[in-house]
Amino acid sequence: MSEPVSEPDGMTNFLTVLDISFKTATILIAAFNAYFVVKIFKLKSEKDENEKEKDRKIELLKTLVLDHSLIHFHKFFENLEESLNELQTTNLSDTKKESIDERNANLFIGLRNKFYDSLLAVDESLYEEIKNDADNLQSHITDTIFDGGVNLSHLPKFDELISQKLTATKTNIIKKLFNYRG
Repeated sequence: MSEPVSEPDGMTNFLTVLDISFKTATILIAAFNAYFVVKIFKLKSEKDENEKEKDRKIELLKTLVLDHSLIHFHKFFENLEESLNELQTTNLSDTKKESIDERNANLFIGLRNKFYDSLLAVDESLYEEIKNDADNLQSHITDTIFDGGVNLSHLPKFDELISQKLTATKTNIIKKLFNYRG
């Protein structure tokens, strides 16, 4: 009878180490997979929450501001344009200019109270952007009214300094509202 063939001790050790390495690698791969599944789940949940918050803010903007206050925005620009048309009168006195400017200031206060103050409930940065646009328009109009070198009774000059600025500001504010993403 012949004796069973035995493997050398070095080969047995090598196979044992290889088997342990394979099992360890399998465990590590499973652990990494579990970690990444949890990480991806958390990231997706955070993204979903952020999207829900953006959708909520957009809905607030639509409901609180646009549905109820946009009419005041358009009415403001109609009234302001009507008031500013008086500046086309030749040789307008400083008293009349002051009266027009005071009326315009009251219109801007009304715009703030009836339109863009409600934006604070939705987004403070959007409020600040629109407030700055309105403030810049008011400053520009006041500076233009009292600039002695400007003849607003000259239609092209009135159009350049008043009408175009009104249209640009109105369009810019509407763009900001339209582009709001929460």
